[in-house]
Amino acid sequence: MLIPAHWAEVRLEGEIRGRTRVVRRFGWSDTNHEDAHRHAEERAIQALAKLRAGHRVPWRESKLAYGDEGLPIREEIVARTDLAVVTRNRYGARCLNEPDVWFGDIDHAPKLSPLAEKAFDWLATAVFAGTLWAAIWCFGKLWIPLGCFGLLLAVVLPIGLIIVRGALRYTAKARAADRIRVFQRIARVAAAHPGMRLAVYETPAGTRLVAMHRCYDPRSAEAQELFVELGCDPAYAQLCRIQACFRMRVSAKPWRIDLPTIPTRAVWPVPKGRRAERDEWVERYEQRATGFAACRYVKDVGDGPIDSRCAEIQRVHDEMCRARRDLPIA
Repeated sequence: MLIPAHWAEVRLEGEIRGRTRVVRRFGWSDTNHEDAHRHAEERAIQALAKLRAGHRVPWRESKLAYGDEGLPIREEIVARTDLAVVTRNRYGARCLNEPDVWFGDIDHAPKLSPLAEKAFDWLATAVFAGTLWAAIWCFGKLWIPLGCFGLLLAVVLPIGLIIVRGALRYTAKARAADRIRVFQRIARVAAAHPGMRLAVYETPAGTRLVAMHRCYDPRSAEAQELFVELGCDPAYAQLCRIQACFRMRVSAKPWRIDLPTIPTRAVWPVPKGRRAERDEWVERYEQRATGFAACRYVKDVGDGPIDSRCAEIQRVHDEMCRARRDLPIA
């Protein structure tokens, strides 16, 4: 797990086959900014050398804070311990980054019954085809206004059906049914792996899991297979593999506690001219976030033993998330 404290970006120009080319590269260090700058220069020189050798090289690295192939996590470090690193993400929430205790998030996606879903698909297709045919027939009869009205219905009616289906998917009944399906899947996976124990948490939009029975290498096939078995977010699974760590948001999302997002969307490090504005926002955010939990502990699933390392990380996670307090989750 690599989460450097200091970052720099270097711009380097060079002449290649009679043309001036520019490359920008990031550098990082846990020691100081000067080391980060030297590292950036080294990487920029290497990129320019590859260009001279005829390789195709991006002129600039993506400014993604997390998940960019080959780059460490680039976020403000809020706290660092022997167990984990806490960072502040691009919209201001705190995140726990941990190298070997398996975490996973399952995003809930409520649906109607299979029959109802098929009925909506069939009805939307039938309405589109019927109104489109009627519009074409009207144009053939030179009934232009009716033809235009038919074309409008061919667009509006199917969209209306999609909106209605979406609203029905998120009724209390549909959400409860989806939650039951997710919990049944978790129980099946735990039963299929004797000795497994998963701590289950409720989040505002889904379910969070923590493996309590053993540690995992986030880049290992077994950790990635567990993500797939449990139906976790594929993008999150990829991030864990790329960055060699597990990562969980441990404080509220700003918009869920009636705060705007952090003033600058710039990826860390923030320019000095914006630092005071950012610090003021962070102070307001931290004060307001104390009244909310990031998730809520529900129960353990599986009869496996509890690993001491997992138990310690769970304790840190639960404390940061306020997961065992009677607070609204955000």
